[in-house]
Amino acid sequence: MWYQEMFHANKPVIGMVHLQALPTDPKYDSKGGMKKIIKMAREDLNSLQNGGVNGILFCNEFSIPYTKKINGAVIAAFAEIIGELKKDIKLPFGITCASSVKATFDIACATGADFVRAHYHGANAGVYGINDYDPGDIERYRYYIGCGNVKVLTAVIQEGTRQIAERSLEEVTKTLTFNINPDALLIYSSTPGSAIDINQVKKVKSVTTTPVFASNGVTPETIGKILQYVDGCIVGTGVKYNGNFYQQVDINRVKSLMNNAKNYE
Repeated sequence: MWYQEMFHANKPVIGMVHLQALPTDPKYDSKGGMKKIIKMAREDLNSLQNGGVNGILFCNEFSIPYTKKINGAVIAAFAEIIGELKKDIKLPFGITCASSVKATFDIACATGADFVRAHYHGANAGVYGINDYDPGDIERYRYYIGCGNVKVLTAVIQEGTRQIAERSLEEVTKTLTFNINPDALLIYSSTPGSAIDINQVKKVKSVTTTPVFASNGVTPETIGKILQYVDGCIVGTGVKYNGNFYQQVDINRVKSLMNNAKNYE
């Protein structure tokens, strides 16, 4: 499978580097500036790589509250950070720009990313209002800017939302894989940081051969159970100090996570 070749692991564990708030974001630290953001990102990157993960995913996680109107300053800052870190990145890496799939591909194209995590389809409602995606437009944009070979990981149902037109997971999976044919499907929990529902994984895998990854709720304590059912996973908050979203990555938690995942390598 493509993911085994890319990440050199039977069931890859992708560690997240949560970027601090970027210029124009409400929580941006103008005093620390880009130097502070890059320094903190490098520390998290090194902790993840030295802790043994198989891949890296960069996200502007601290741009909360997120907006669909991503401006050029955010895209430029994101790309600058990756450029500064490029010499330190030893693993396959991916990009996700919160709330904007096109900005995600812009950054992936500029930085030479191997994969993206992006929302691609459906009409959902949640705390950020209504999200209505146009897969045909997104795919055409992806190929237009030269990202046709970049692997795409996309959610079956977006985190923290409900479908406007309720359909079963099986039906959503079938139409998603037929129309878009993503490289991997992501299973989210209903709220950030909580464990995924293994029954959802079983339902999705019952109707597709597309790889299925857990996209949140992965911790050193839960990874063993989760990897029994999925083909890989993405971990962010679960390997931070005390499992706290606002902390940085704890290399000891990363090592514990990977130790508990070793039976699936």
